[in-house]
Amino acid sequence: MKRKTIAVCVTGYNWECESRIIFGIWEKCRENDINLLVFASFVRKPELSSDKTLPESIILGETEIYRLINYDLIDGIVMLGDSMISEELIDRIAENAGNKHIPIINVNDSNHIMDSNVLISDSLGMEYAVRHLVEEHGLKRINFIGGFPGNQQTEERLAAYKRVLEEHHITIEESRIAYGEFWKKAADCTESFLQTEPLPEAIVCASDTMAFFCMDKLKEHGLRIPEDIAVTGFDGIKDCEQYDPPLTTIRRDYAEMGRLAFDSIVGVWNGITPPKEQYVESKLVQNRSCGCSMPEETPDHDFYTKQYGELNLFREFNAYILDMNTKFACASTSAELYTDMVRGAQFFHLNRLYVCICSNVEYGSKGYDPDKERPKFIGLSDTMISMLKFGHDTPVGTPFATRSLVPDAILEEDKAVFFAFSPLYFKDTFLGYLAYEPTGIKGAGDFFATWVTSIANNAGSFYMKNELECVVTELENLYIRDPLTGLYNRRGMLRLGRSLMESARYHSESVTIICADIDGLKPINDIYGHEAGDNAILQTAYAIRRAMPEGSICVRTGGDEFCIIASIDEAQTAEYVAKIGKYLEEYNRTGEVPYTVGCSCGYYSISAGKLFTIDDMVKIADANMYAEKNKKKAGRI
Repeated sequence: MKRKTIAVCVTGYNWECESRIIFGIWEKCRENDINLLVFASFVRKPELSSDKTLPESIILGETEIYRLINYDLIDGIVMLGDSMISEELIDRIAENAGNKHIPIINVNDSNHIMDSNVLISDSLGMEYAVRHLVEEHGLKRINFIGGFPGNQQTEERLAAYKRVLEEHHITIEESRIAYGEFWKKAADCTESFLQTEPLPEAIVCASDTMAFFCMDKLKEHGLRIPEDIAVTGFDGIKDCEQYDPPLTTIRRDYAEMGRLAFDSIVGVWNGITPPKEQYVESKLVQNRSCGCSMPEETPDHDFYTKQYGELNLFREFNAYILDMNTKFACASTSAELYTDMVRGAQFFHLNRLYVCICSNVEYGSKGYDPDKERPKFIGLSDTMISMLKFGHDTPVGTPFATRSLVPDAILEEDKAVFFAFSPLYFKDTFLGYLAYEPTGIKGAGDFFATWVTSIANNAGSFYMKNELECVVTELENLYIRDPLTGLYNRRGMLRLGRSLMESARYHSESVTIICADIDGLKPINDIYGHEAGDNAILQTAYAIRRAMPEGSICVRTGGDEFCIIASIDEAQTAEYVAKIGKYLEEYNRTGEVPYTVGCSCGYYSISAGKLFTIDDMVKIADANMYAEKNKKKAGRI
């Protein structure tokens, strides 16, 4: 029986909340032998208080990774909707899943309710915090710092704060309520509280981050925590243990949300429809910031050992990034471009890493077309190229179908796998993606996001440089080539002809210039139309190109006139001119057109070392060509 596969769609897998949810899902997947695929971008949507908007190119680049999802390989989807940077994207993934009858569970997203949702009960969590301050510590003057007025999370937590005060017959004072916008404004709110009398006994914050800014402001005023004012937070992020004093908080059980989402998908597989909304309760974590005792303190040397460990890790990462960027800049081929990523894969303790580049990016564009508008965004291609060998045996340069996700059959291995996919894009081009199997499942950290971004920027610059070189070449060809025949024009003849003649002088070689003129082009145009005339020109150009030796400069100098510059002597020239006539005779014998295509040729050769200009030789060859044409006319009289 085919092993089932669950996909997770998330922005910010490197963040603590999202990584905890994914950890909960993977625990259950591993226990039940189910594959887990995480499609993760990194750029998060701006804060609610920010007037910042993400450029369209970033949104397109980040969200293109979700187009990688092959719904034929997926049996269930967990959407971390609150993290996604595009509402339209959430709807698109849900629609695609619905079309394939794939169950989808939305987690931690109260603003985008789907048919099945797993949510956190913020209300009860805030009740736990306020009730703890009132009942365990006997505090009554309790202030509240929320996020944004009208925000669902803020209003739920504010309602819980008021509810507990009312239950204990404590007067609710609006002056004790402020909004810190989930960020630095919490410091301003705290400053405002300290300007009123009597001072609060405790400040309850609707997020841990706001609690940190609040406590920093209290310390600025020389106030002790919790002796003068107690403080609590909300979310239970890992920094709560690091702060001084450690923060009492409400820990949201994100891992349990992941486990519940998994159980809901399995229920659907077994014919059980999950409730529209399922809630996971938060938990109170007591620490010194509210006045509770803590377990025995960690010795200072352990704290500093950890701090120095993190500092050294940063220094190691920074040195690696600088070295990697230098090697990127020196890479002359795409095979060299990704070689140093092996060190990065080792730094992040990845089991396997595939660098998958779009075939249209790796192989380059098919040519510059000045009449064709460049797409606003160049997205995922149908074929990818595997560009790095790490933890697997797939050779560099191996093509594979994008629908397969990676070139190897990872979903059919002996045991369930965890793989994540993150985008590589640069400006208006989706370069490809990284497919990686982490050793740990708790998120790759901000270092990882920085690493991926650095790879994308350097690779994008490399491919853009190659593309610009191709465009310059194409533009130069447009400048020196005839658009109808593809032969050189007069500019090309002068530029390349001089080089050929200089080379002939240096190597003591002969040079010949042949002038050719199509016979009877005007009657062909007049009788059969200009399309027939163009065909006569093209067939003559084709005959010249086929007849002349490699390295010859074949030129269309005018409407029906051609010129050839070649490193051949006079004896050889007659043979090549005869070949031109022979190719045209072969064409005429096919009887495909009602007219005859022919040309007259004249030439002039000089021996090595003679100093003649191209113009001088063309005049002589041209005169010889007209003499030949006149002979043909006289022969027809």
